[in-house]
Amino acid sequence: MIPVILSGGSGTRLWPLSRTDHPKQFLRLLSDHSLIQETLLRLKGVNEQKPIVICHESHRFKVLEHSRQIHQPLESIFLEPVARNTAPALALVALQRVALGKNEPLLVLPADHRILDIKTFQQALKIAEQHALTGALVSLGVEAEEPHTGYGYIKRGGRKGNAYRIESFREKPDLDTARKYVESGDYYWNSGIFMFQPEAYLDELQRNEPGIVVACHEALRRLHSDLQFLRIDEKAYTRSPSRSIDYAVMEHTRKGVVVPVACGWSDIGSWTALQACSESDEAGNVIEGKAIIEQCSNSYIRSGHRTVAAVGVDNLVIIDSHDAVMVASEDHVQLVGKLAKQFQSDPVDSLSQEEEVFRPWGHYKNLSVDEGYCVRKLCIHPGASLSEHSHKLRSESWVVLKGEARVRLDGQVHDLGPGESINIKSQLKHRLENIGKDALEVIETQTGLTISEEDIERVQPE
Repeated sequence: MIPVILSGGSGTRLWPLSRTDHPKQFLRLLSDHSLIQETLLRLKGVNEQKPIVICHESHRFKVLEHSRQIHQPLESIFLEPVARNTAPALALVALQRVALGKNEPLLVLPADHRILDIKTFQQALKIAEQHALTGALVSLGVEAEEPHTGYGYIKRGGRKGNAYRIESFREKPDLDTARKYVESGDYYWNSGIFMFQPEAYLDELQRNEPGIVVACHEALRRLHSDLQFLRIDEKAYTRSPSRSIDYAVMEHTRKGVVVPVACGWSDIGSWTALQACSESDEAGNVIEGKAIIEQCSNSYIRSGHRTVAAVGVDNLVIIDSHDAVMVASEDHVQLVGKLAKQFQSDPVDSLSQEEEVFRPWGHYKNLSVDEGYCVRKLCIHPGASLSEHSHKLRSESWVVLKGEARVRLDGQVHDLGPGESINIKSQLKHRLENIGKDALEVIETQTGLTISEEDIERVQPE
């Protein structure tokens, strides 16, 4: 089987930590690994094929960095120029595999889910593969632990070996309907995890949504490969209908099979869902980071840069990030996405929106941003370098914290160690390299009348 990781969500319900440029799959919410790293790691031992990742173009360096950190090589990264939901995204992969003469089952995994029982999950994948090899379109159905109104449901039909035929898909129900589903024993939560052969998927997609196949086929005709990145034609892909795989294929196919699994699954779709996945104290509180509390109960408190203090609160969610604090009652957390939209629409300097920004050479983190200046911390991988460039409107200074730096400035070479610095005037071409064996850490200070990411002229593209 070939893992296909869907990494295109925005995760606004986990604002203010999850952002458009840094959605929840890149957050470390439950362990020292991000959710996309957890997704990749749980495949070890059951599959040795290099995964394919589908993500938005703006997330490409994040995907590379998160896979690099866990030493997981990727087969390729499909870059979506615009979001068109899961059915077109998977059509791109399926069409490419068929064009290469390959029809191994594709294992479709969202990048932002939690699974506790890895062994049981992997056993379910092996069962799913057996059915996928017969031409079935397989969905993993999670055995419902409780009536849940935030999940879609799959109703099982008659037995098909060690699985069941899919009778129908049901949208997110109200609470009374969800109780009836669970009590009947015939319904599973729709996990969003699928497995099928490319040809089988394309046959069903052609039957139900031929416009998707046409648009994706045209987009692939202009495929451009850039290292591991696969860029498709934006105009052609934009013409594709925006459909989920559930709506476009799984709800219509007669070849659907559901494999039941109880593996401690959650899509972590809200702060209360994350709270349910976390260990609480005797009063039902979950505390992540620095917090002091007094007479609090059943609350989720997560701090970032500051200490959060709470007294006498109950059933609250309090989230502190680098530039926003969110407070919500637990029965209103589903509305957090509306706050995220309001926040993003405000004229806030985009430089302060995201803590870490990833690049091919490493990443940087903004420490302080205001009118006329920006202070950031750069981390450059061993052997890596920033592209040669210049700025029209700002000057810069670099101070080395750790490692060995080589600065090429206006035709001259300067080697710097910890504590050493260099000033760079506007208009001058410059380049920073890591010539050491360890990561290079540098404090960069930008000053000028205008501080903008647009103020950069590269000699070569990054």
